[in-house]
Amino acid sequence: MTKTRSLLTLSISVFAIAALPVAAQAATADTSGACGQFRVMHNDHISGVSFPAGPYNMVNSGMSCSQTTKYFQKFLEAGKVSKGWQVRNLSGNRKRFTKLGTKPTVDFQATPGSDPGPTPSNLVCPGTFRVLHNDRIGAMQLPAGSYTIKLASHNTPGLNCATASHDFAYFLNNDWAGNLPRPWKMNVSAKSFYMNNTPSDGFSVKRVGS
Repeated sequence: MTKTRSLLTLSISVFAIAALPVAAQAATADTSGACGQFRVMHNDHISGVSFPAGPYNMVNSGMSCSQTTKYFQKFLEAGKVSKGWQVRNLSGNRKRFTKLGTKPTVDFQATPGSDPGPTPSNLVCPGTFRVLHNDRIGAMQLPAGSYTIKLASHNTPGLNCATASHDFAYFLNNDWAGNLPRPWKMNVSAKSFYMNNTPSDGFSVKRVGS
């Protein structure tokens, strides 16, 4: 059974254009440029290259942001790159993935980033995340419209507004049956997503417009 992907856009007033989350980039089918941030949940390795837990700024060339996200996720889960790919360390803690034998070169780069987020007194992320079509994640119904994203706390390493929007987009695009990737779980009635059975380590969404 297949599911038509929802088109997603994200409008965040305080983020620089170069740091737009993957959700916004995927909607425009860009083939190069900045893809926002991707969060590595635990200290990890890919083909011997270290990826400490935390957010990574993603930049690609010759591929879409949605493809970049899928490849990075796949390599992290496998612990190695696929045949025909290479990963290596660059200066400034940058990690570059290159598809060998491509001209022009198809590659993407992951660089450790900072944790932008809401002010300490307000856990609601600036801007809104827009779901363009009626959608669902398992039993959680998500009608088309604009949604705010609210962090559960400021104390979850690597989780910020950019990575929460990325995770929400990933769940919508890949987990319509409700089978979230470990260690994520969800509370359907609260429209929240959390990790490791800890409700304070996550975020919630709220529809604010049609």
